[in-house]
Amino acid sequence: MAKISIRNFSETDLSGYLELSQIEYGETVSSDSDHIRWKHLNSELGTSLYVNLGESQRVIGRALIQPRNLHTSLRNYKVGQVMDLLIHKAHRTSPANFINLTKACGNIEDFDLIFHTSNERSFSLYSQLFQFPNPFSLNAYGFPVRLAGIFSSFIGRRVNLIDVFTAPFRWFFLAMSYAVNSVVRLEVSENSMSDDEIETLCAKCLRNLGSHLTRSNAFLNWRFRDTPVWPAVISRVDRKGQFLGYIVTRKVLLDGRSHFVLMDFILDPGVNYYTCLSLRLWLIRKAILSRSDVFFTMANPLSNIASKCIGFPFINIPEKLLPHATPIFMRARKEDSEQLESDRSIHLTLADLDYF
Repeated sequence: MAKISIRNFSETDLSGYLELSQIEYGETVSSDSDHIRWKHLNSELGTSLYVNLGESQRVIGRALIQPRNLHTSLRNYKVGQVMDLLIHKAHRTSPANFINLTKACGNIEDFDLIFHTSNERSFSLYSQLFQFPNPFSLNAYGFPVRLAGIFSSFIGRRVNLIDVFTAPFRWFFLAMSYAVNSVVRLEVSENSMSDDEIETLCAKCLRNLGSHLTRSNAFLNWRFRDTPVWPAVISRVDRKGQFLGYIVTRKVLLDGRSHFVLMDFILDPGVNYYTCLSLRLWLIRKAILSRSDVFFTMANPLSNIASKCIGFPFINIPEKLLPHATPIFMRARKEDSEQLESDRSIHLTLADLDYF
């Protein structure tokens, strides 16, 4: 009979974790030992909790809960993010295994709140069977840069001549980017940010725009520089010598197309529309110059923090064009955190997911 145990993830748990991942996914990032150590053992956030479903000393199911801190106007909450939930193929016929594993993730005293997302298979189970609160979903936003890459997904091959004929489209946005920034004078660089700058920025956003998960130099360095497989570029944003925030970008190859991805961002609440527009055009310019096919990002569309970076000329991508939707499920562990189950404004980005 399968039994559940809960403990801090450790090096001795790695072999069982990797074995289950290899059976399900083969040789992918999910079965890369360095990646899993970085993600669950060496995280700046602390060691993940290991919810292990075992039978006869063998791992047949698991979920890991990564600790996070959520800052709200009321107080800070200790939250847990459920990741990497997986049950061995031979043990999925019994719904009890999935039900027991899911319930165990929500019954851990360490946290005020548990949150997680789902895929196309688990969405109906979380939303209908368990009826977990789903205050919001992340929306995808994009911008077509090289149309040959876009059309290749429909016609099955890349016709580079399309990019030749659509070159004026890219030239127009390059010119617009330079023209707008010649007035705004925005500076985006890879210069470092001080801890005080980030702390002050986050405090202003919390006071004026809403709740968000902890952001710091330590978190950004762990998430985007220390990662063995997903490095990204952290850039600070300044205007006339004033620190306005930061963005994080990286290139990702998916389905044969190159994506220039905005992974994370926070901007000062006081930035005006033209500053925001200049930054969005800068992102498109970088996507063009990096020879990417698409600009892409995801964020909570109801977040006031996100509204500073999401908008024209970015296009809202319909869910039907994505592999699956990205709902966020919130599960309060304590009475004084129940209001978070209906908080639709929490700022979440791709930095808070483990897609890439």
